[in-house]
Amino acid sequence: MAVLPGTPTPFHVFEPRYRALVEDALRGDRVLAVPGLVSKEGAHQLHPPLLPVAGACLIEKDERYEDGRFDIVVRGIARVRLHEELAAVHPYREFRAEILEDVWPAGGPDRLQPELESLRQLVYQLAQRLPSESGAPALAEAVAQMRDPSQIADLVAAAAVSEPEARQKVLEQLDVARRLEMVLEEVAGVVLVLSKGQNPRA
Repeated sequence: MAVLPGTPTPFHVFEPRYRALVEDALRGDRVLAVPGLVSKEGAHQLHPPLLPVAGACLIEKDERYEDGRFDIVVRGIARVRLHEELAAVHPYREFRAEILEDVWPAGGPDRLQPELESLRQLVYQLAQRLPSESGAPALAEAVAQMRDPSQIADLVAAAAVSEPEARQKVLEQLDVARRLEMVLEEVAGVVLVLSKGQNPRA
């Protein structure tokens, strides 16, 4: 599950290596990275190939159980590119990583205001079609108050883009204009399906 900057994601941590990772993070700066797998087949490998762009996260909440398992909530704080893997000194894997910065169009954030307004309208339409417990009305209110196109694109993607590959593409997209376009397309598709009363996977 790609963790996008500015957005929270819950995890249940039960594997020994990841329990060790969480324990060390909690003793330190509470920061860790959540990379995706290149393929599902790697899920049961000890050192599966990882996607190079990951979400760097801060552990915001943690609950430890008597048997060593954790429930944690992390919040994305940056996009990072994983470089060389470090020599193994812990049960979990460690990499050198580079923080990736947003790429803005000429004219900066102001250039994206028309697209941003279109996304706000789509999120408002989404809120009109979904019950309040879905979180859509709260999302629409948050988006109406925010101003940063990068932050808005990530927040809406985290809420509305559930397909793992699509979320990863949003995470990897540093061009804010293109990222905003991707999220617009995703939300427009959801609104269209809801307007027709169809199942999104039909």
